[in-house]
Amino acid sequence: MPSYEKRTKMIHQLLRLAKENNLDGINLDFENVYEEDGEWFTQFVRELTPRAHNQGLVISVDITFISNSNQWSEFYERAELAEAADFLIVMAYDQHWATSPQAGSVASLQWVEQNLQELLEVVPNEHLLLGIPLYTRLWEENNGEVSSTALTMEEAERWVKEKGLTLELAGSTGQEYVQATIDGTTYKMWLENETSLGKRIGLMEKYKLAGIASWSIYFADQEAWEFINEQLYKK
Repeated sequence: MPSYEKRTKMIHQLLRLAKENNLDGINLDFENVYEEDGEWFTQFVRELTPRAHNQGLVISVDITFISNSNQWSEFYERAELAEAADFLIVMAYDQHWATSPQAGSVASLQWVEQNLQELLEVVPNEHLLLGIPLYTRLWEENNGEVSSTALTMEEAERWVKEKGLTLELAGSTGQEYVQATIDGTTYKMWLENETSLGKRIGLMEKYKLAGIASWSIYFADQEAWEFINEQLYKK
């Protein structure tokens, strides 16, 4: 958005909505932007943040891990955004996306940590929040075809119980895993539960990050929120 007038209009709208709804802050989630427009997104954040601070608001910006994908990753000017906003939130997912040709974890702990180390060479740890997925994918493999369905924590746990399956720890993923072949279809799932949540919070602590963020509130059950709260505020 190279137009100062358009940026200013959008800023005024956001600040008005924040005031009307008594918000504590604004989270910006801009994705799939052309690389050449990345500088204008950064400028938008530079212009928004001081005005938001005058209103007592905190500004956070969602980013991806570093990759060579133009519209998904390379348009983010991460170092500049870290200076312009209060916090950056790294969307530490999807390692295996909905239409991935291969079944796998939404975000294995090994994959997250490797990418996090690279990101921290650009973004100061005190400005970074680790985004954690609160969902999983149930993978189906049949005759060479691979498909997946997104499940909430509760739905995933229910599916495992209904099938009478036993979870096992899946090595470097840091997650509990289940696999079963039923009527010729092989099902695989890497679960998000207290096991993986605890380890993700452990990464936050290990790298002294500013905190965690999650996607999304709908996917977690009450027990998960209680566990997260206990882990974050344990003595």
